[in-house]
Amino acid sequence: MLRKLFYITFLAVILAACQTADKNSTSNTPQEALEQLHTDEGYAEVVKIYRTLEVDNNKVISVYKGTLDDTEEIFIAKLNREKDDTWTVTDAIGIGMPSEENLGESTKTSSFEAGFTKKNNAPSPNTKLVQTDDKKYRVWVKVIE
Repeated sequence: MLRKLFYITFLAVILAACQTADKNSTSNTPQEALEQLHTDEGYAEVVKIYRTLEVDNNKVISVYKGTLDDTEEIFIAKLNREKDDTWTVTDAIGIGMPSEENLGESTKTSSFEAGFTKKNNAPSPNTKLVQTDDKKYRVWVKVIE
């Protein structure tokens, strides 16, 4: 009887350890959260982070180049810091690559609006500019919240 109890306890400890190892997918930085989004959900793979804009102490917006379905694109993601100091992506959207054709266009989520511009100044006070690899164009991001 003691032998059975030992085996049951041993298996319970092993199973608990395996479950803990599977849940070890915390994101200590916004970049890790973006990479985890790619790994866990198949979203865009991060190629280069251009800039991470601080919205407040617990929210940031990252502008990055990524690949999705073998296509390079600029992505914007809003991330929140959770109570346990890990980061989680709440909104993410691709805005394409900069070109003359999409200068007047913008993409919007519930948290932000973004697009491309050639100007050196932001169109409104809540709007931030981010330089990309293409020196001719910049990404503008307007926080809605």
